[in-house]
Amino acid sequence: MDEDIALIIPAYNEVETIGEVIEVAQKSNLFNEIVVVSDGSEDGTAKKALEYDVKTIALPKNLGKGAAMTIGMKNTLSEIILFLDADLVSLREEHIKNLLTPLIEGRADMSCGLFSGGRENTDFAQRLTPYLTGQRALRRGLVNSYEELRDSKFGAELYLTKLAIEQELKVEKVFLEGLTHRMKEEKRGFIKGIISRLKMYWEVFEYFKRNNLSYHSLSSTIK
Repeated sequence: MDEDIALIIPAYNEVETIGEVIEVAQKSNLFNEIVVVSDGSEDGTAKKALEYDVKTIALPKNLGKGAAMTIGMKNTLSEIILFLDADLVSLREEHIKNLLTPLIEGRADMSCGLFSGGRENTDFAQRLTPYLTGQRALRRGLVNSYEELRDSKFGAELYLTKLAIEQELKVEKVFLEGLTHRMKEEKRGFIKGIISRLKMYWEVFEYFKRNNLSYHSLSSTIK
């Protein structure tokens, strides 16, 4: 298979970790293009990304994760897209390779990466809701509505999982050993972190309810 692969990193105030994510991605030598979308960051995230000579799009205000992912997709023509969160900790080249291999080898239309052996609280969260993982690879042609992805906000991963259900896609679960991420309370302090987390949960719940999704159908899609 000789297809272009792009990495898209949506980021909001992730100056502490985005450099490490980009650096590991570049060392993997798997991407034709790396696109960072700084979603209204105010902490120097975009400036940090530019240090690594990758395509960096700095949005003037925060539009939400779904919008950042959409803008990233519209700024690359690559057939295979890998999404990685900007707050990952202990990312390794093998994690990236393992996420892409199911698509490169034609075994799956989408892969979903789940934390394993990183930290118990982040591992548990992904065991409980695997359909919310932000680490996933897919073929760009599967996204049939940029408008819905854009408007989904923190429901972006639910939108992608809904696509898998509707299109009966082959989805492969990939365990990412030793990988975790910085929690919102760690990044923004306890009070602001809790507020941010509640906002995320509300946006996910709203998308869940609006699209009449069920826990069983979402969970059973990622096998």
